[in-house]
Amino acid sequence: MSYLKKGRKTELPDRCKLWDDWNPERHEIMVNKEKYPDRKVLEKEAEKVFDEKTGNTYETEAQYKPEPVNRISIPLEQDIVNIQTAFTVGTEPSLDCTPTDDGENKLLSALKAVFKSNKIKYQNKKIVRSWLAEQEVAEYWYVTDDDSFWEKFWKKVKTAFGGKVKPTKKLKSVLWSPFRGDTLYPFFNDEGKMIACSREYKKKLMDDTEITCFMTITDRMVYQWDLSKGYEERLAFVHGFKKMPVIYAYRPESYCKKIKTFRVRLEKLLSNYADCIDYHFFPLLKLIGDVEGFMGKVKDRMVKLTGEGADAQYLTWNQVPDTVKFEAETLTNMAYDMSNTPRISFETLKGVGKASGTAFRFMFMGAHMAVENHGETIGEFLQRRVNFLVSALGDVNPTEFDKASKTIDVETNLVPYMIDDLNDKVNTAVTAKNGGIWSTREGIMFAGNADRLDEELNEIKEEQAEKDNQIGNKERKNAS
Repeated sequence: MSYLKKGRKTELPDRCKLWDDWNPERHEIMVNKEKYPDRKVLEKEAEKVFDEKTGNTYETEAQYKPEPVNRISIPLEQDIVNIQTAFTVGTEPSLDCTPTDDGENKLLSALKAVFKSNKIKYQNKKIVRSWLAEQEVAEYWYVTDDDSFWEKFWKKVKTAFGGKVKPTKKLKSVLWSPFRGDTLYPFFNDEGKMIACSREYKKKLMDDTEITCFMTITDRMVYQWDLSKGYEERLAFVHGFKKMPVIYAYRPESYCKKIKTFRVRLEKLLSNYADCIDYHFFPLLKLIGDVEGFMGKVKDRMVKLTGEGADAQYLTWNQVPDTVKFEAETLTNMAYDMSNTPRISFETLKGVGKASGTAFRFMFMGAHMAVENHGETIGEFLQRRVNFLVSALGDVNPTEFDKASKTIDVETNLVPYMIDDLNDKVNTAVTAKNGGIWSTREGIMFAGNADRLDEELNEIKEEQAEKDNQIGNKERKNAS
């Protein structure tokens, strides 16, 4: 077990520190009372007291009571990570495959059915969010008994088993990450290939006691230890896959580490400014001179001041609010700019108006560049998942998919999220088709109507044939 832990070549993420940055309730401004103490308010001043019995005079200590100060936390990391997640996998990654025979076609349908049954489009967001905020995430695949999955699948593809044994195993997955209580130990060989992955975690029993467990997955076996029973007892079984059923992604630091200083300063600035507003909201009246008397009635009563330099005016705070506003806006903009994250809010988008799709592409260019960088790790993660599932489907149902799993080629790519402008897409498709660059099929697919592609092509052919027939009838009528 010690050897498996030493096989990790990267530093373990500091789970507690990452959680303190992620959870606004755990930010320094909220919990560090030494650095940001509450205010002491004088309740009773020190005074001198004469003791008649001793004849001595002593001074009592002043009494203070603590008064809470304003503590404003900002979930800046959460907002940036959620926006980055939406741009990365908000649009489902593409599955590019051209089946060459019926077996590959059925395998591709089975792959999509596995994605749907495991709600992969939502799991992708959990994966990217964990990778950005927690530095690492792993996806573990296993088999479970569920013949209803295959009932739905075979009914959908309209094929029969032909006397073959119907499979009863269904592929399922679970995520492991630091915030979920998992300590991961990926084991890489000298070539950089992961040959094992271990997971240490705590499990709560029915009697409310907790035990520490250790789990290791290789390309062939799964080992489990209950550390409360010692290191000698273990459970081992063959997982049945040709490839290791764990997909792993890691980054050296959290995505928002570089903007943490901006967030800390922003929280301190807004908290202190809130205190200033509380203590200086009501203006102070400064009076200079001797009070000679009062003038007017109750509502318009005034004080008459005399003497040299007699004056009355309110103390105002003219410049500080502008400087606070400038610094707050600068820090916020720098946080989003440094992370290539667009600010998706009503205030920032209300002036866009009827912008075209091209304008939105320029607006979100920074976010799309960030997605391209995420693709170095997340794109590889998704491709390894597809490769594993193709192989796993051949393992679960070898009679139908074993041959196809060795020949099929499925590629997946990230598709950055974009607000589509249908008018722009249609105009582009029409121009490309009329210019002889695209076919009608390609134009329909680009315009986003690929779900009923064949139906649209048939309807276009029928409409064109009817139009040609009408033109022919008209020409024959004119000729006669």
